[in-house]
Amino acid sequence: MRSALLDPILDDSGKFISDSKARAERLKGAVSNSVYESTGESAPMILGAHSRALQAFCQRYGRLPNDEILASAHQAIENAMIVGKTGNGLPGVFESADMSTTEGVMMRDRMVSLILPVLLQSVTAQMTTLIPGQFNRSEMFRVHRVAGSTFGDLQAGDRIDFRYNGRYAVMDQMSAPYLGDASKKQFVFDSATDRGKLMPIKPGSVKILHDRNIVAHDDNNGHILGVFALAGATINISGTVDYSTGKVTVDFSAAPAAGIEIHIGYDVDIEKDYKLIPKIDHQMESRVLVPHESAITGSVTLQALWGLRREFGLDADNLAMSGMRNLLAADKDRKILRDMYFFARDVVEWNRTPNENLTLREHYESLNSALLELDSALMKRNGISGLVGLVGDSFAVNVFRYLPAPFFQAAPGYRSVPQPHYVGRVFGQFDLYCDPNQEEYPCLAFARGSEHGQTGYVCGDAVPALTFRHAILGDLITSSTMWDLAYRDLQPFDGRDYLMKLKMVSGDSAPDSGSETGK
Repeated sequence: MRSALLDPILDDSGKFISDSKARAERLKGAVSNSVYESTGESAPMILGAHSRALQAFCQRYGRLPNDEILASAHQAIENAMIVGKTGNGLPGVFESADMSTTEGVMMRDRMVSLILPVLLQSVTAQMTTLIPGQFNRSEMFRVHRVAGSTFGDLQAGDRIDFRYNGRYAVMDQMSAPYLGDASKKQFVFDSATDRGKLMPIKPGSVKILHDRNIVAHDDNNGHILGVFALAGATINISGTVDYSTGKVTVDFSAAPAAGIEIHIGYDVDIEKDYKLIPKIDHQMESRVLVPHESAITGSVTLQALWGLRREFGLDADNLAMSGMRNLLAADKDRKILRDMYFFARDVVEWNRTPNENLTLREHYESLNSALLELDSALMKRNGISGLVGLVGDSFAVNVFRYLPAPFFQAAPGYRSVPQPHYVGRVFGQFDLYCDPNQEEYPCLAFARGSEHGQTGYVCGDAVPALTFRHAILGDLITSSTMWDLAYRDLQPFDGRDYLMKLKMVSGDSAPDSGSETGK
């Protein structure tokens, strides 16, 4: 998709070519060997519309869209172009749209030309995982790393994820702490019992720690020697090491005080037993998702159709189709946002009423503090990403828009619109979106990782919106039904860990900075 839509309109320096005719010529040559070639004569028009939408996105956000968006658009175009082909997708269903006629092909091309622009315009595409959806079901997989053997701090089968903080691959290991009791002078480490298996020790690697201070070493010949001063007294340390069996015996001339920690450090000698080298295995989980239908019908009487054409030069049929398309797209976007609000877990509150003891700048900084609290909480939960962006209603968005530069940077040419839309960036790092139809002041806070599936929500088109015309009956009403098949589901593994809320409260009793409340 990038090679067809973006590369032809960039010059050698990576900037957009300013000459529109030159861009059009280069785009026309990019049709060959691309997915657009299957659209026939309309290919240059469709590719040009998609390329302009991609260029507008880059200028608005200052970056390329996620690969998932382009891949999803590619799959949707392929799905739309399999009309009448058997053994692929839904043979026979598309024929009812009468795509074999000129009018039907024009309608199909019109729908295909909207696929990528709608995806790039949709705010939810920036915060969800887009999957190139299949018709009947799609399966998501997640691969986990696990310890393949018992070694260090892990047992065989233990999961190695972002929560892991121990020793597994390193050969320099340390025993669990032994606690002094003011009477015990001897401490024994036995790998066969303490670690569950015999581990040969590398000569010269043993060290003894008293209260986390290194106080003795082995001499490469099986003896432990050391001396240190403690409270004006001299403490001598002796002991033995059986390198082949991994057994260490340590003797103190004076018993360590109660509660003092004694550690024994050592290196495992894997040359003596290569089978001890720790292993990593992988376990796979899968979840099956099924697509959901959307449908809406528009109708107009023949008298109205002819009257509009004759008196005003308007095509009522096109008006009805545009209305259905816009409603279907907006309803899907709002459905996804409603779901994400619903599944968001826990709230961080921020008092939007300025405290008389704070300067205005300090008040702004308290908002930044609340966002950073969200950032840390999300990272701690999912282990992949902190806060990436916020979706607020018009009132909450206005709070951010009040912020002076550099706290808030509006999107180029920004204007408020009644649909969910991109607003700009706050505090130089978080994207801000507006959903005008949400309740006042709560904001959806979302995280998004750099890899596929690392979001709170999954969506994607299996069949892009298609129009099916109905026969005109005795009631003299012409009607069409727009139908699509798409995925709209919470990410099935740990989706809720990517979603939280910021609530802007008001009043003297509200906190001045972020405070997390469970829900």
